[in-house]
Amino acid sequence: MGFDDFIFMAAPRYYRGADTGRQDEHDSSTALGVEMETVSLPGAPLAVVARFGPVFRRLVDSMAPAVRALVDGGNAVIFDHVLHDPAMYDSYCRAAAGLDVFTVGVTCPLDVLEAREQARGDRVLGRARGLADVVHTFCSYDVTVDTGAASTDACIAAILAALAARVR
Repeated sequence: MGFDDFIFMAAPRYYRGADTGRQDEHDSSTALGVEMETVSLPGAPLAVVARFGPVFRRLVDSMAPAVRALVDGGNAVIFDHVLHDPAMYDSYCRAAAGLDVFTVGVTCPLDVLEAREQARGDRVLGRARGLADVVHTFCSYDVTVDTGAASTDACIAAILAALAARVR
């Protein structure tokens, strides 16, 4: 399950292409959902941050409990979550209580992240910069891989080795 899987469950009026760079309306619906805000930091390129209104806050707070329901139903789940703030992390921790969870942090240098953002062509530019100093600041992982320094195969090998070491 991925973060975007949940986001796209919201009615379009609350989202309006926010993360795609096509959010061209800001009104009472997007204020309840999510609005992308461009932030100018002295001496730095523009960054884009998401401002979650109450409708989206309820949605993101429901992600981890929904994944927990899948696990409790006997499903093997990989949960791809973008932790935008400590409240999301707290929701995840409550939902994962009592489970044997293996966490993986996926990082890369900001310049690599921004190049990937540009190459995708379907994301709002500046979003990577807006999240870079937030995402990994309030949690720890069983293993962290740097996709800018290591190949996909090397990252997978590191994850599998860490998982195998934990299982022993």
